Amino acid sequence: MEFLLTVHGHNRWLAAAAWAVGIILLLLGNLWADAERVRRSVSWVSGFLFGLLSLQLLLGIGLFVWKWQTTGTIPHYRWEHALIMLLALLGAHLPLRWRHRPTGQWWRRMILLYTLLGLLLYVGVSRLPKGWFG
Repeated sequence: MEFLLTVHGHNRWLAAAAWAVGIILLLLGNLWADAERVRRSVSWVSGFLFGLLSLQLLLGIGLFVWKWQTTGTIPHYRWEHALIMLLALLGAHLPLRWRHRPTGQWWRRMILLYTLLGLLLYVGVSRLPKGWFG
């Protein structure tokens, strides 16, 4: 199970990197008048982020159950982490509903969503005792 914990811990950096690439593409694409190619790139990156968050959910469930079985209790910070990250994963589903929106509306919604996702990812990992650097 230590392998699961290591993979879960290292994947957070991949998710953070995918988020950073996505927000940079969103900010750059919003400046260009014809940004259809950037929009496709943002869609690809948001799909990659969604996949990483889904993998994190599966690994997290395994760790959650394992810790619950071995210790018999779950501390409050793990519950908070699980809930916040589940909210982030649910938010990552929204771009699937926005595919056919007009371009201007799509950019605004995606920038708002990525800002909120970044906040949720930061707070969710920060709730753990060792935080981002543990």
